[in-house]
Amino acid sequence: MNNNRVEQIIKAGNINLDTHGIARNDIFSTYANHLSIDILDHGYFWGDRKWNQFDVISPYSRIYLMSKHEGWLETDKGSIPLLPGKMYLVPPYYKVNLRTNDKIEKFYFHFTTEFDGVEIFEGLKTCLVLPLEDKFLSRYTNTFESSEIADLLLFKSIVYETISLFVRAYLPEIQNRLILASKYKQVLHYIEENLSATLCAKEISAKLGLSYLFLTRNYKKDTGITLNNYIHSKVVYKAIHLLLQSKRTVKSISEELGFIDEFYFSRFFKKHMEYSPREYRRVNKTPETM
Repeated sequence: MNNNRVEQIIKAGNINLDTHGIARNDIFSTYANHLSIDILDHGYFWGDRKWNQFDVISPYSRIYLMSKHEGWLETDKGSIPLLPGKMYLVPPYYKVNLRTNDKIEKFYFHFTTEFDGVEIFEGLKTCLVLPLEDKFLSRYTNTFESSEIADLLLFKSIVYETISLFVRAYLPEIQNRLILASKYKQVLHYIEENLSATLCAKEISAKLGLSYLFLTRNYKKDTGITLNNYIHSKVVYKAIHLLLQSKRTVKSISEELGFIDEFYFSRFFKKHMEYSPREYRRVNKTPETM
């Protein structure tokens, strides 16, 4: 995927008329199947002060549609009020504290949104906020409570529509994310396929036939972090996913990630997350960490 293709997809469609008089959007026809949205969990949540959790970091995006009562999210950039009539998107791996002084009610769903293997919302450095109309919330309520296949399909389409509203509203940030991922697609794909605690920028440059200095200098210039730091973050993110989405032992996870032993893995994880793997799993694996 090159930069021009990403910009073309994001900025405009490409309608062509064939010899049979059929108008087609060539961008949609060619690339629609490159977009993948998976709904991992959903529900309607009634909570009280037991909902309060600290340092919650999930490996997927979360959307809240606030219906009643109030709460707030504490982030490194300050507090974000959770208010009825608003909907919120928390990007993957974005650390928040979940807070309420009384009660909280909301629809929520967890999901991943990938284009050509790139998680669209990963890397965003803030929670996203949009207005929530009553009629839009009622559409969720009406379809959510039904067991008919038509309503299940409609519920899924409403979830997709909600995600699309956030994409449209925050297009510049998402566009920059995709263009950057496109530029380093070969590198990112290699990391994804060979991720381990021992992987480093020198190995990647050698395996892909790239200049080590050229790759590392340009990556740091474009992203603000070193390539090795990015690899470490991906190791941490995979560890988070395994800790929250499985019941595997810390030892088993450390072995899969290529650590010498689970003690070195625990030190590495705590350096990046402030918690040991066991502590992190205890804090974040709750009935409602949405």
